Amino acid sequence: MEHRGRTSPSSRRGELLAAARSEAGKRRPSDLLAQWAVDPTVRPSPVDLRTSVAYDSLALEAATEYEALLLSPVAPLGAVSVLATGSQDRILSTIRGTEVVSDATNVLALECAARLRRDAAEHVRLCTVHQLLRMQPMGQDNGRTKHFRLLMLADAGVGLPEDGFEVAAVVAHLRVYRRLLESAAETHGLAWQRPVVVVRSNDVLPAIGPRVRTALEGTLPDVAIREESLESRYYHGLRVGYGVHDRVGSFQEIVDIGVFDWAAQLTSNRRHRYVASAIGLQLLPMLLT
Repeated sequence: MEHRGRTSPSSRRGELLAAARSEAGKRRPSDLLAQWAVDPTVRPSPVDLRTSVAYDSLALEAATEYEALLLSPVAPLGAVSVLATGSQDRILSTIRGTEVVSDATNVLALECAARLRRDAAEHVRLCTVHQLLRMQPMGQDNGRTKHFRLLMLADAGVGLPEDGFEVAAVVAHLRVYRRLLESAAETHGLAWQRPVVVVRSNDVLPAIGPRVRTALEGTLPDVAIREESLESRYYHGLRVGYGVHDRVGSFQEIVDIGVFDWAAQLTSNRRHRYVASAIGLQLLPMLLT
């Protein structure tokens, strides 16, 4: 009897590669230049490369407690959509079973899970600086472009009583971002004032909001704290934003920290916790100078 199961991606790869060769063979130099002029996925970043490298260095120096990984430009196909709520249509997929990295916090979760599979009790702390590419529509205001550079942090390990793992990781991430902003102000003239933390939680982790507030009041006493309800299903009970006011007094939320269930999914161990965060490095010189 003929098997009518799903067609594997590898079985169509030769056909797709042939189609790509055929399409490329029809193109002329003028076609390349025309696409270069209008396609935001291939255009250079608005941030000068030397400026970007300088901020990369500041970011990694601020995150000395975290092992720094240099990631591949691509990740396994489905690295984002399999773990989190999101459409594969927003990601640049390849015909070789991979996708261009659109969120390195998911990729860091893969490495964290691989290490936790070897040692389930390990506390994994990783960071990376990466140029991401996302395919969804994105306005050109406030320095936002199709591809952009982030510093990302990840903590993974065994959960502790009273949300202790998650709370400690959030505080550690915020300390890194505070050091980064202070260094950028000192060395690059970054201007910011009146930092604010926005703690968003829901009934998935019903007590974590007040616990985060208490921890922050003891470690970052000069930071204003707001509490809000978390509406997004992307996060597993907690999302923390960190922002500052710019020269003209406008609030710029530039850090996103979240609790996710990705480590538990990947290791099939419900005791594993995962906290990841990011700051838009290209936004710093564009918004705060």
